Amino acid sequence: MLARLYVIISSEEDKDYKIIKDLLLQICPQFCISPMREYAGLKNHSEFYITCDLSEDEVQPLLDQLNNDWDGEKDDCICYGFNTKMFHKLVYYLEFQLFD
Repeated sequence: MLARLYVIISSEEDKDYKIIKDLLLQICPQFCISPMREYAGLKNHSEFYITCDLSEDEVQPLLDQLNNDWDGEKDDCICYGFNTKMFHKLVYYLEFQLFD
C-alpha cells in the first residue's frame, strides 16, 4: 500500500530539516522525502512530504515509532507534538494516510 506522511517541523533551518530527515530514514530507509518548504500556517515552521510502500504489518510499528498517541484510524490519522511524544522535539505535526 502507498503511504504518505505529511510533516511540519518547528524550524526553517536546513540543518534541522536534515536532522529530521536523517532520523526518518533510520526509522524507515525506503522513505522518499520531498524537499522542505516554508509552512505558511505558522511563522518559523517548515513542511515536507514522505511517501513509501508499506505492507499492512509494517504500518502500526511505524506509527508507534513516530508518535505515541495518534488521533484517527491507522490508515488516516494525525498527531501534534505539543500534546504527544514525537520521535523528535522539533516535529510539530504529523499526518499519516494509506492509499490502495
